[in-house]
Amino acid sequence: MSDPLSITDRDRLIALLATAQQGANRVIDERAMCESLTSRVRGQDHVIADVARLIRLEWGKQQRSKPIASLLFLGPTGTGKTELAKALATYLFQDERNLLRFDCSEFSGPEGKTRLIGSPTGYVGADQGGQLTRRVLNNPRQIILFDEIEKAWPGIFDLFLSMLGDGRLTEQGSGKVADFTQSIVVLTSNAEHEAIARIQDQISDPHELRNAVKSHLRDSKVFRPELIGRFDAVYVFKPLEPLVKAEVVAIKMQLLAKEYGLELCHVAPELICEALMKSEKLKDFGVRELINVVRDLLGSGFIEAKNAGARKIRVDVAANGDLEIQPA
Repeated sequence: MSDPLSITDRDRLIALLATAQQGANRVIDERAMCESLTSRVRGQDHVIADVARLIRLEWGKQQRSKPIASLLFLGPTGTGKTELAKALATYLFQDERNLLRFDCSEFSGPEGKTRLIGSPTGYVGADQGGQLTRRVLNNPRQIILFDEIEKAWPGIFDLFLSMLGDGRLTEQGSGKVADFTQSIVVLTSNAEHEAIARIQDQISDPHELRNAVKSHLRDSKVFRPELIGRFDAVYVFKPLEPLVKAEVVAIKMQLLAKEYGLELCHVAPELICEALMKSEKLKDFGVRELINVVRDLLGSGFIEAKNAGARKIRVDVAANGDLEIQPA
């Protein structure tokens, strides 16, 4: 009898089973998880500590009827909501590529629902499956991120009722059932962030704060009550303090150097201040603009250093204001 799987498919299946078994036997070290997440996301320790606690408790279950965790991240742009989802994918599933991200501004019409769960039988593309369901069918162990969920077409929220409540979603066309019980679902939103910030200033107890925020989201009709009830936790991200923003700039500079194959050992404080001032003018556009500011400041110099054979570098500012990148 011939093997129905090719060698490549068989090897991929063996690797997936091995990864699943490794994850099933893994115990979450809550302290190590917090340290890993805070190394990437600054100024949100109150969120990270509770996220790590919740995931540790849920990760240890042998049976689930819903996702490992369904989390709603609230707060203004540029406070680390998306970055925390990326950090979770890296820590829990060993690779940031195990993050399935949807920009909900691209799902603002009725066709968005079809894109996620596929076209019905008989329609063009029905055999291709949905962008959400097919990816989860192929790999159920990942972070699933819906960025700026308030921008999605209201009909898409019906999918979350099944996904978050039952941990299942049926793909149109194929009829296959995607299993979300090994996934973590994260939704981010900056809707009502000014009103929520005022609530945060008035209430210090975390449990009371969550209840007040949920009530506000319900009353303002940002989310339907039945959807709010399906979130395991709702977290409010705080605006970043100036010192924390400077730390974020330094982290982005180190990450950019790493992308060029360099290790950044020192950077002049005045350069961090310059990047911070430039990014403040673009703060409404979030961390993505900060990354662009850092690239514009350092990208050319990093390329020159790499071409010169440098591996470890330091960045200083000369007396005339020019950038100096030298081996460390």
